[in-house]
Amino acid sequence: MGHKKVCLSCRESFNLDPSDMPVQAYPCAKCGKWMCVLPHQFRPPRKTDEKGWKLVEFLVNNGFPFQHIEPKETSNHSRVKFIPYPSNLRDAKVFIEKHKDKAINK
Repeated sequence: MGHKKVCLSCRESFNLDPSDMPVQAYPCAKCGKWMCVLPHQFRPPRKTDEKGWKLVEFLVNNGFPFQHIEPKETSNHSRVKFIPYPSNLRDAKVFIEKHKDKAINK
């Protein structure tokens, strides 16, 4: 499992070769726009899933590129269970507001 290059315009995702990892910017071969690099836990929606891709774009554009988000309180003796990402746009708006302190600003 590795990172993925994702074009939000073309709705395409490609596995990233580990030797490419130092590079963080890739132009899309189809449209020429810049692709984003997302971690291995990202599972792209089907190309025809318009709502799924709008959700992905909304999360990425608001600083949540599918990184792990830890709950505020975790016990040192238990395994960390990461906060799950939302599955629809309405829940994503609440998610972003609730976890805005964990957003990655680029």
